[in-house]
Amino acid sequence: MAFAPRSADGDRRAAGRRLTSALPSRFRHDGLFWREVVYYGATLGPDWAKRRLPPLFAGMLFALLRDKRRGLAANLRRVLGARGPLADASAGMRTFAEFAHCLVETMDFTSSASKHLEVEAPREIHDTEFFPTGRGVVVLTSHFGNWEIAAHLLQRYGRKINVVMASEANPSVEVFQSRMREGWRMRIIRSDTSPFAALEMLHALRRGEVVAIQLDRAAPGQVTRTIDFFGEPAPFQYGPFALARLSGASLWPVFAPRLGPRHYRILPEPVRTIARDASEQQSLAVMTDVVRSFERHVRAHPHQWFQFKPFWDNC
Repeated sequence: MAFAPRSADGDRRAAGRRLTSALPSRFRHDGLFWREVVYYGATLGPDWAKRRLPPLFAGMLFALLRDKRRGLAANLRRVLGARGPLADASAGMRTFAEFAHCLVETMDFTSSASKHLEVEAPREIHDTEFFPTGRGVVVLTSHFGNWEIAAHLLQRYGRKINVVMASEANPSVEVFQSRMREGWRMRIIRSDTSPFAALEMLHALRRGEVVAIQLDRAAPGQVTRTIDFFGEPAPFQYGPFALARLSGASLWPVFAPRLGPRHYRILPEPVRTIARDASEQQSLAVMTDVVRSFERHVRAHPHQWFQFKPFWDNC
């Protein structure tokens, strides 16, 4: 049997994958060792380092992580249009840098020695009566801006907060990340490890709690619906909308772009509801409306949509 010779580029990619797989998980780019380095640098390091080092680390990762760089470039071309390889690289590098800044500032925010973090928010959401009373709230976040800063804001409403997440891609950081979020008094519900996760969410909402779910990424096996996004059908999680309908909970999309060093703006959308007897078409109408609002925010801040895998099937 004859095999076509692999290209030199293919050989380099294969060698890179072998090297990465040979590393212990804690020392890979998304492993515990580097997460702890970032954490201690963000919480104990000098202020100049917190401002200047994230773009340098982002540049190294941008150069090393070929698959993530390509996935991000495909998504950004859909959002920004085809502008050529140099423009793609510039947009991708900027997105990696924004992600690094958000990660460092999130960790810095958890520290007792943290400096002031400016978070702009509309006056009305400072009112503790802003949340609907007597029922739970599904808070829709996304891999956009700093969703953890937005989630922390929910503490002011005095509701128990449940954050729905898939397991970490690298198991070595699972305990570290969970402890950090639980330190913010957030309960983590793993969406991909228990067949009863949806039932846990439903019970939490019926107790009047908050369930925060990211809209733009689904774990394997979760239900999605394709909604037009930047001119092409794309998969979005349907689960939050089904939960809101079954529980009678309100839906509240919230986004938090970064405006500059330690400076964020909370962009809350209007609260939406889906009647318990709503049809599939009525639920999809609400879902489409939310996706339209998400598209507007991504269009305004394209380098803060941290989606590093191709989001559209035809990317």
